[in-house]
Amino acid sequence: MENRYYSKKSDRYFSKRLDFLIYAHDGRGLGHASRSIAIGIALRRLFPKCRTLFLSGCKETRALIGPAPLDWMKLPSYVTEVVEGQSQGRDGDSRFNKSVLTILRSDTLASIVRIFQPRNILVDHAPPGKRGELRRALEETEGTDTRWVLGLRGIIGNDSNVLSDNSIEIFRKYYQSLFWYGDSEVLGRDALDAVASRFGVKPVETGYVSRLKELKDLLPTDKGSIAGTIAIPWGNEKTWVFLENIYSALRAVGDRYGLWHLYVARDKRDGIQERFRDLSFCSVREVSEKYVTSLLNSKMSVLYAGYNSLSDILAAQVPAVMLLREVGDKEQERHLKRLMSYTKDAIQALEESKTDAPTLQAALEKQLHAPPFENQGINIGGAEIAASILGKGVLCEE
Repeated sequence: MENRYYSKKSDRYFSKRLDFLIYAHDGRGLGHASRSIAIGIALRRLFPKCRTLFLSGCKETRALIGPAPLDWMKLPSYVTEVVEGQSQGRDGDSRFNKSVLTILRSDTLASIVRIFQPRNILVDHAPPGKRGELRRALEETEGTDTRWVLGLRGIIGNDSNVLSDNSIEIFRKYYQSLFWYGDSEVLGRDALDAVASRFGVKPVETGYVSRLKELKDLLPTDKGSIAGTIAIPWGNEKTWVFLENIYSALRAVGDRYGLWHLYVARDKRDGIQERFRDLSFCSVREVSEKYVTSLLNSKMSVLYAGYNSLSDILAAQVPAVMLLREVGDKEQERHLKRLMSYTKDAIQALEESKTDAPTLQAALEKQLHAPPFENQGINIGGAEIAASILGKGVLCEE
């Protein structure tokens, strides 16, 4: 096929080519979008003349980008729930059946790639995209100079979207590079070597990708002015039961340490707000760009132990209680266990389904008095490293 994307400066298509297209599918949490946005922000900072665009169905994208100058396009959203530890998809808020939505998103993605003709496309997590929706976009670039790059979090878990024979075949056919968003000194060489063996390439080890690290210099800080930040961006049936323990623990702690900010899923905000109405020192808010500022200025935090939250804690250096959900592949437990050997007393782990209110209260009190958080040499510069590699050799024009 003719290389129709390559052009000289005089070519009429030159001025409309996109330098970086960053794709993250919408999952049950915010990790895919958060990592990708962090790299997008780093690209805008390091290569301000380049044309950069983020693409996702994640409904919280605007809140995750915050004040950073990163533009984005919204796909109709999937909805993912966790039932008895397993992820399950259902129809999205656009009310399209999820199978029809896959077709529509696939057509949209192929059109975007055809129109914008990206030089580089960074994909988070799944080589074929959510439900295989990147297949047609991948085919669009056959015979062109578009470079596809896959990014994987440090510990993947047992995810067939990533590790299936079909996904590996697609990676080997279309992708040129693989970023591993981990620190092998923390997670061990075995995690990195397993990725290399399965994908048949040597991954580029970037370190942890932290959106909060990219945003810190853009936000106001008043360290310790907030007692704590609690984030529940999504949940399952056990999460909403556990919320009663959070209420009881905070009621027992009281207002001695200042205000508490709770950031919750938009569709749960009103109900949770009503439940916490009598706790005047607790403010219930939907997930927004204010979360990062709140976390930076908190004495401690209560977060669920996904990659996104762990990288937030590493960047903010705020003591934390990390909550573990019952998820089938135990990926978060394995990750947190390795990380805690480097963070010492700064992180305390609790299992959501096995923790009562008094235990949670004791954990809050302990972390409120924890010693200053010290990052013991953990590499959290992954966004800048990934962006630097992506931008290497790219000619950016005004």
